[in-house]
Amino acid sequence: MKLSLKKIWAILFIISIIIQREIASIEVNTVILTVFTIFFLIINKGKILRQDLELLSFLVIIILIGIISALFNKPTTYDFIRDLIYFTKPLILILLGYFTARSINDWRIIIKTIIYLGFTYAIYHILHTIIFTDFSNTSVANIRKINGLSNVIEVYAIALVILGLKTPFFNVIKGKNSKTIILTTLVLSFILYFSRTMFVSLIFLILGVLNYLKLNKKGLKYLAITAIFFIGLYAYLFSIEIKRNGDTIDGFLYKLKIAPSEIFSPKINLNDHAQLWDHWRAYEAYCAFQSLNQTPVSYFNGKGLGALVDLKFAAPLSSDGNIRYIPILHNGYVFVLYKTGIIGLILYLIFLVYLYYQAYRKTKSIEVKTFGNILSATAFYLIFSSLIITGLYNLKEETAILLGVFLYLKTSSVLKRKYENRNHWN
Repeated sequence: MKLSLKKIWAILFIISIIIQREIASIEVNTVILTVFTIFFLIINKGKILRQDLELLSFLVIIILIGIISALFNKPTTYDFIRDLIYFTKPLILILLGYFTARSINDWRIIIKTIIYLGFTYAIYHILHTIIFTDFSNTSVANIRKINGLSNVIEVYAIALVILGLKTPFFNVIKGKNSKTIILTTLVLSFILYFSRTMFVSLIFLILGVLNYLKLNKKGLKYLAITAIFFIGLYAYLFSIEIKRNGDTIDGFLYKLKIAPSEIFSPKINLNDHAQLWDHWRAYEAYCAFQSLNQTPVSYFNGKGLGALVDLKFAAPLSSDGNIRYIPILHNGYVFVLYKTGIIGLILYLIFLVYLYYQAYRKTKSIEVKTFGNILSATAFYLIFSSLIITGLYNLKEETAILLGVFLYLKTSSVLKRKYENRNHWN
């Protein structure tokens, strides 16, 4: 049986995600995916809706600010090129997802592809965990080190299965047993990641596909329930004693407990290594602000691409040796601020707010409404993940590709709706 062109593009979509996840070298990874992007851009003749182009222009301007600022700070060529990749690749991945989805041009195939790819990854992750983990003597850190830290594809797959259960129009998996097996496998794999980021992102995506993220009466109700849940959770965590190096459950609960102070911690004792590593993200940000304070004008346009943050001591961050000067920060907001200043940070925030606003688009089209909600949920996730794993600029995730996919699906649904309305009135 011959493969249709749409299925061929879907296969290339799967390959691009696998490349993004599995090729560790950022340089090699970026070159291959750039070629993929150029290929899909050419076959689609570079056609992109103006409002989508305007959205992506914010990311382009951020890159230009970083380049211009670098001219005054004169970083090494290596550091500059590395940062250029970090700031350019999210844009490349969004365009890759956008034009891949445009080539497939069938949201049913795209959603089914994401679900089955997530299901495949889930099976692999579960088997890998069972085979390679010694559960009699292990910790959360070791389980995650051996079997993987997270998988955003699985999170989106779970949300899309739930979307199909809630709204039959988006049900692309036929058969009750099939849906049960797929969802159960995905959830089990999700649990075995012991990932705080996946946990929060799944909550946002589920609220998004259920249309509960808008600041209306219904949305505020569910956001309040979510807030109460987290307040209750942390009230419980701080009411009990949890060992820092406890067993699997204790280790995960301890990481949850210290999450807020891990991001924001005004006082850190450098001589207490345990406290330092527990609050490493906060320490990185502190060092970045210390450097900005030395030249306050840098707050305006940043220190430019290639600028390094001085940690004040050589930290054991690499297998190759200790590192004192680092190029990347876990806190995405501080990362963007440090490289491109307040201007770049404001543009990044506008980009995220614009994505969130997609949930407010007034339409009678269920496709426009749903894909807008998914974009809004993705914005919520990026707003959160920017605090702990660099957000959009985390080059190890596939979020930017999926963002491009749903950006196109929303766009194509808008155009379809306009076309149908025009024909109706004609």
